Amino acid sequence: MKIILLNDVKGVGKRFEEKNASDGYATNFLFPKGLALPSSQANLIKVNQMKTQGDAKREVLEKELKEKEAKREAKHLELEKFRQGQQKEPSSS
Repeated sequence: MKIILLNDVKGVGKRFEEKNASDGYATNFLFPKGLALPSSQANLIKVNQMKTQGDAKREVLEKELKEKEAKREAKHLELEKFRQGQQKEPSSS
């Protein structure tokens, strides 16, 4: 039976791959646990939509992460400049 995996399954394949599995394994284990769908035109379209949504979501998360990293780096540089300025000033003791 041809199936489309919705998650990585050890010994079977990776997410969104189309694979062959025994009928019993697919119907008794993979389908009830939501790990796979039967391979059909409608399910292929559904999986492609899931892929594109996942890719778009991943891009947004990566963009947010890069923005946070840039802000963190800017704050770090400001702090280093401040520390260097504090070290250069003679102490008035």
